[in-house]
This record gives sequence, structure tokens and C-alpha cells, in this order.
Amino acid sequence: MGKIKNKKNIARAALSAVMALTIAAAPALNVDMSAMAATDYDAKIAELEKKQEQLKAENERREQEIDGLHGDIAQNDYMMDLINEQIAGYTDEIDSYSEMITEMQVNISNKEAEISIVEKAIKQKEIDIDEKYDQIAELEAENEENLDRFAELIRTLYMNDTSDTLPILDGSDDWYDFFTYVDVVQDISKQNMQFMTDLLDDIHTQEDLIESINGDIAELNDDKSELQDKKAQMESDMGELREKKAEAQQLSDERYDKLNEYAKYNESLEWQIDSLRSETQDYEEEIAKLNDEIEELIRAKQAELAGGYDYSSDGFRWPLDTKYQLLTTYFGYDAWRGGYHYGIDVGNYGIGGANIYAAQSGTVITAFNDGGWHGGYGNYVIIDHGGGLSTLYAHCRSTTVSVGQWVNKGEVIGYVGTTGWSSGNHLHFETRVNGVAQNPFNYTYEYV
Repeated sequence: MGKIKNKKNIARAALSAVMALTIAAAPALNVDMSAMAATDYDAKIAELEKKQEQLKAENERREQEIDGLHGDIAQNDYMMDLINEQIAGYTDEIDSYSEMITEMQVNISNKEAEISIVEKAIKQKEIDIDEKYDQIAELEAENEENLDRFAELIRTLYMNDTSDTLPILDGSDDWYDFFTYVDVVQDISKQNMQFMTDLLDDIHTQEDLIESINGDIAELNDDKSELQDKKAQMESDMGELREKKAEAQQLSDERYDKLNEYAKYNESLEWQIDSLRSETQDYEEEIAKLNDEIEELIRAKQAELAGGYDYSSDGFRWPLDTKYQLLTTYFGYDAWRGGYHYGIDVGNYGIGGANIYAAQSGTVITAFNDGGWHGGYGNYVIIDHGGGLSTLYAHCRSTTVSVGQWVNKGEVIGYVGTTGWSSGNHLHFETRVNGVAQNPFNYTYEYV
């Protein structure tokens, strides 16, 4: 391993000489120390660090709130997906009802056309019947006339009767029955007989035809009634379909309203997130400004307390025993804290009370051991190693060094604890150059 440079040896010798001064020489030392005490860098740094931690705590709260809002948005998005699926289902249902209603309307139109055809057929049959009745009436009139003529003929026969027809006439009930007897009509001219026979046939034919037409009309009326019943049932079914379609449409509209409600709520949440992000950014900028001030104060303090030595090039010692290397937080932006993390956290199980070692030799420029808040660091130590380089050890259960003391690399300077802003035993370790925080892993370490 390399050795400390000459300037550091000189500084160590000078410091030993100062500590060996007699009581008589003490006043001069007190004057120098009081001059340094005129500017209480530690108090200013602690005040700024406290303000930083408060801002970080606010940002942490905002990050948690943002996480909650993101959770709400994610839940809303999930609900919106479900609602979209419901709407799609209702839309399919509505389309199905629409298709069924259209089909029903076509069927009803077809039935109406069939009913119209049947009604026309019935009307035609009724017209046919009316015509047949007219024909029958004419035939009946002719029949009456012919029967009258026949009666005259019979009377004439009776007046000149030389046969046995009178007993037959005497026993007949009417001219028609009499007319049917062959024995009577045999003396009538064949021409008259044929006329009467044709007349009767026509009358019977017309009566049969009327009966047949009446049967057709009855059948058509039955068909019409059946078609009307089917039409009425279809209209009733279509009414039910329209009601179901209206219900599905109403449910779909309600789902659309709910979807819009979730969408608007998400917009509101997004606006809240943007607002919180903006506030967080403002706080980050203020935190950065405070860090710049802290860096200036550290540089000023280093300048006052510097021993005229340079940083040794032999590397760092790991500030804990080798078995403690579990990193719980890295250097850089820390979402959990909602801000920048200026060092690393080492937090193995059972680390509480473990030795904390100086990572490199140097002069202690800050040391707190009163259990105070101190900007969230609690009990902590800062060692200046020369050349603008310093290391910081925070959240100590207790510290074993004091300001102005020279410590060698590997010397115990305190014990791991959970003072300040800490959720458990761990070591917060920083490296800074001219007060500016650097990634501790920019340096190499010797593990002992």
C-alpha cells in the first residue's frame, strides 16, 4: 500500500505538537479556535440539511400520493376495459334484436300480403256468390213462369181428360210432385218436358255451386283468421323485442356514461399527478440549491481546517467489516424518498452496533454524538482527506471522534445505528469532492 505524502506527515506532526502544548500556550490556541468558531459551519450545514430532508419528505409524500393516483388510474383503466367489454356485449345484443325485429317485420309484411290476397279471394268469392244468386233469382222467376204455364197445361188436360190421370192429380201435394210423375208428363210435349228438366237441373247446379262457394269462403275466412292470429302474435313478439332492445340500449347508454365518468376522473387524476410532479420538480430544484449551499459550506470548512495534505492514492478501506456489504439504497435518484440520494446505504441483518471504520486517513471536520436530528443524518462524522475529498458516515448509534482529530485509515470512528431519518440500523456512506457528492463506487476499496 502507498504511504501518506510528506505534507500529511508534516500535518500530523504539527497536530501532535499542538495537542502537547502547555497550559501557558493554550490562550493562543483558544484565539485561533474561537476565530474558526465565529462561523458555525456545522450548524449551518445541519440547518440546510434539515431543510433538505423536509423537502425530501414532502417529495416522498408526493411520490406516495402519485403512486396511489397511478393505482387509481390503473384500477379505473381496468374498470373501463370491463365496461368496454360490457358495451360490446350490449351492442351485439342490440344488433341481434335489430336483426330479429327486421326479420319479424318482413314476416309481418308477408303475412299482411297473404291476408290481403285471402281478403281479395273472399271478396271475389262473395262477388261470385252474388252473381250466382242473381242467376238463381232469374232462374227461379223463369221457373215460376214455367210452372204457371205447366199448371195451365194440366188444367187443360184435366178438362179434356180421358185417362186415369185425375186420380193421380187428386192425390198430389203440389205441382212439382205432380210434375215428376211419368204417367202425367207422358202426355206433355217432349219440348216442354225437356225445358222443365233443364230448368230443374240448372236450379240444382246453381244451388250446389253456391254451397261450394260458401264452403270456399268459410275456408278462406279460417285461413284469414289464422293469418291474423299469427300476425298479432308476431306484432306482440316484435313489441317484446323492441322493449328488450330498448332495455339493452339503456344499459349500453348507462355504461357509456360510466365510461365517460371514469375517463373524466382519470383526466382529473392525471392533472393531479402533473401538479404533484410540478411541485416535486420545484422542490427538487430547491433541494439542489440547498445542496449547492451545503457544498460551499463544506468547502469553506475544509479550507479552514485543512492540514495542508493531499489525498493518498492507496485507495479506500471498506467502511465496515467485509461481511457487511448488502446495499439497500444506491447513489442517485431514489423514488422511495422522492429525491436524490447522495450516498449508499449498507444494511445487512445484524448490522446494528457494528464498527464503522475511516475509509481513509484525514482530519475530522464534523462529528455529532448527541442523538440529534442533524438534517436527518442523526449522529454522523465527516472526515477531510485532503485535495477537496471528504467522506461522511451517518445514522451512527454513537461516534468516537471529535472535530479536529486526526484519524488513520481503518480506525474505528463510530458504530452503526438508526439515528436521524432512518427506518432501521444501517450505515449511510458518502464521498464528496469539494463538497459535491460523488458515487462512492467511483473509488476502489480494500475489504478487511
